[in-house]
Amino acid sequence: MTRVSVAVITYNQENTISQTLDSILRQRGNFELEVVIGEDCSKDNTWQICKDYEIRFPGVVRLLPNTHNLGILGNFARTYCSCTGDFLCDIAGDDYYCDEHALEKQMQYLIQHPSVGVMGANGYRYYVRKDRMIPGLNQMTIGDTDKAKEFYFTKTYPGGVYFRPVGMMIRRGLLQYLDFDEMIRRKLPVEDYPMQAILSQHTHFACLPNLLVVYRIYKESATFVSLDDADYLKYHTGLVEIRRYLNELFPNDACITESDLKEYLFYKEFLLYLHQSRFKRAKELLSSIDSQIKDSEKVRRAEYFTKSRLHFLFAHLSKEYKVKLALFYNT
Repeated sequence: MTRVSVAVITYNQENTISQTLDSILRQRGNFELEVVIGEDCSKDNTWQICKDYEIRFPGVVRLLPNTHNLGILGNFARTYCSCTGDFLCDIAGDDYYCDEHALEKQMQYLIQHPSVGVMGANGYRYYVRKDRMIPGLNQMTIGDTDKAKEFYFTKTYPGGVYFRPVGMMIRRGLLQYLDFDEMIRRKLPVEDYPMQAILSQHTHFACLPNLLVVYRIYKESATFVSLDDADYLKYHTGLVEIRRYLNELFPNDACITESDLKEYLFYKEFLLYLHQSRFKRAKELLSSIDSQIKDSEKVRRAEYFTKSRLHFLFAHLSKEYKVKLALFYNT
């Protein structure tokens, strides 16, 4: 019988992990289910909850041992590569399946469409603070498509991921293209962006219109890295390293140049100082700008914002208002 593995990535999610695991164990279909849990040394009761599930569902639920915190990418890689199924899915410990036949529907589509290797999961966005569920999570692309590759490998790459990182199913054979050891060595901050971009070079993506999963959205989620986070610059430096890695892997599709990346990092750092209202530090950043990007659009914008302290203050207030507004509507 075909085996479907679900990798569950969790850290400090004692309030939601049971719902996640229950939704997986309720899955019905013509397959053998394997649930592999990567619990990343939580500080709450998540480990014990997961251990209880392993005891209650022997042979189905497997909790990986842990000795120290691995971080998002390390924990994902360890858990994903521990799966033994013909088809692999992943879901975070704060998301869940809302359709008992979700895995069966995705698996059958992949079986019937051998040129498709990656199946996204459409579903609901659940805004926790507002207790509001809105349908529509991923792009609904039925049939063979190169849209994922077009999304990642274009000069106008908008950022983010083609499929939200919840319930995505892939064929096991695609693991050969994913060098998680190298991603960890490079200290990449996330797994979904490089993983999907790499796979888009080797297979087609598809997504059923069925609402299969629920994706929780809240300010404290690992998905959100704000200007107030201590690792804000480290995170964006990591995103740049992802693009450099992709450029090395696929030089013929290296549409985002080193100058583009330097401009991106410059402006992220400038926005941090603008957020902190550090006029002097913003001016110092501009004075040390790389000559390769001194005439770029974002540098010119930063120069305008720092023409005077009054310009800077106005820009600060304007940006803060927009950030708070976006946070209100998107969480």
